[in-house]
Order: sequence, then C-alpha cells, then structure tokens
Amino acid sequence: MKNLKIFIILIMIAGITGVSGNAFALSQPNIECQSGSICVHPGDFITYSTEFDKIPAIETYTFGDFIGTDKVSVSITSISNGTKIQSNNILDLKTGFYNETADGSGIPILVMAPTPINVDKNTLGVSEKTQNFNGSKRDVVFVANNTETTTNEIGYDKERGVLMYLHLISHKSTNTDISVLDLNFPTKYDLINTNMFANSGTQSDLQIPSWIKNNAKWWAQGSLTDDDFTKGIQYMIHNGIMKIPHTQSDSSLSHQIPSWVKTNAGWWASGQTSDNDFVKGIQYLVNSGIIHV
Repeated sequence: MKNLKIFIILIMIAGITGVSGNAFALSQPNIECQSGSICVHPGDFITYSTEFDKIPAIETYTFGDFIGTDKVSVSITSISNGTKIQSNNILDLKTGFYNETADGSGIPILVMAPTPINVDKNTLGVSEKTQNFNGSKRDVVFVANNTETTTNEIGYDKERGVLMYLHLISHKSTNTDISVLDLNFPTKYDLINTNMFANSGTQSDLQIPSWIKNNAKWWAQGSLTDDDFTKGIQYMIHNGIMKIPHTQSDSSLSHQIPSWVKTNAGWWASGQTSDNDFVKGIQYLVNSGIIHV
C-alpha cells in the first residue's frame, strides 16, 4: 500500500525511535513494560475515526492475552458503511509487527510505537506539544513533512506510544513531472477512545467495596459462574455500590469473557495487582457489552 510506505519513510526521516531493549511480558502480575518495546496490557484498546480515500470507518484495536514472553493477541475491528470486518492477530512486542511469517516479514502496527520515544529535535519538522484528550493532558511528539503534493503529519503520545493522529493528504500539483504526482490516497486516523491514558478524575471515581474481592476470588476459582459474576457486577454498578470510570461503549468487541479478565480478578483478589488493574477488566466487560450499564 503506497500510503503505508510513505508513513514508514516519514517516521524514519523524522528520527523518532524507541530505545533499544527487551520486550516485556505479563505472564505474571506486576511486571512492568521495558524500554524499547510496544507497551500494552490485556484489556487495553484504542479506537480511531479513520478515512481512506474519503471512505470513513471506525477502527478498534483490542489487546488480549499474552502468548509466551514477547507476543500478545490483538483483535482489529473495522466498521464502514454498516459492514464489520474483524481479524484476530498476534503482535510481536519486540519488532512491532503482527502476523509475522517464517522469514520475519509482517505488518507493522502503526497505531503503536515503542516506548519511550526518543525525539531528534534537530530534525526538521519534529516537535513536541501538549494535547488535551478527554480531559487528560498528553505530551505528543509531532512530525510534519509537507511537500508540494502532500501534507503529512503524525502525532504519538510520548509516554504510551499511542498514535494520536495520522493525516496523509494529497494535493493537486501544477508540475506535470510524473515523479511528483500524488503518491497516496488521502488517509486519516484520529484517536477517539482509549483506556490507556490515566485521567486526572479516574482515581476519585474509583470506588470498590472490599467484599467484592471475595466474589472475584470465588469466580477465579470456579465457584461462581461467568453469568453470576457479571450479573453481580452489573447490579452493583446500577445501584451505585461500585463506581468505575466511564468509557465509550464499543459494540464491535467480543461478547465472550477472555481468560485474562478472570486471571486478573484472581490476582487482584490475592493482592497481586492493583484496583486499577481489576477495573480495567470490568471496563472491558462494559465496553464489549457483556455488562450493560
């Protein structure tokens, strides 16, 4: 895809790179992301309003279970003109490619960059700025590379490596030389929803009664069914007993409870993970429509 090639070249020219290092794994609780890797956790999702060749769509990336020590499952869902297309993929956190073949080739996950992001401020078109996203102020690494035929601009969240926006817009040129004619279809990605950013109001909204840990423990051990656990959480949210940060619902996600949600609940019940980690699983159940609020 021509616009994909331009995007990769633009990033290389801009000099935005991740620090070299090993990828992280979350096969056990409380293991942090390491430098130079794609930093995601089970239950993270990012949703974009996209446009390719003037055709709009909504595209969601949902990260699931870890596979071994350096890979994670990722579901990519695109909805355009009422048609839903979903693919299940495996992302290599070291290389940043998914669906890699035996020869090492694959598709770069352009919506995530390795962290932390190094910025070469001596490179023309590279800068940093603060952007407000859903009440959270984010430091964004901004890259612009405008020519006679194109306007190219990209912004990545400096802390998490999340793509904030991508605009590749072609223009008509007065130059008849074929070498400077339009090289790509107009392409836009604008972040509209994610649970990967900590919001200043999240902590104050987070209220979990201590006795819920018993339910989480019984569920993780198999004493409670999935249906009983979700109904209990739904009842507590409806009646104000449990409050979680609100995020936009995404009906494109799977309606089956992934194994990582139950695993996280068990870790949380035993004190191995934080309240925020537990709430991330509950948010996933709400966003996927398993729990209706």
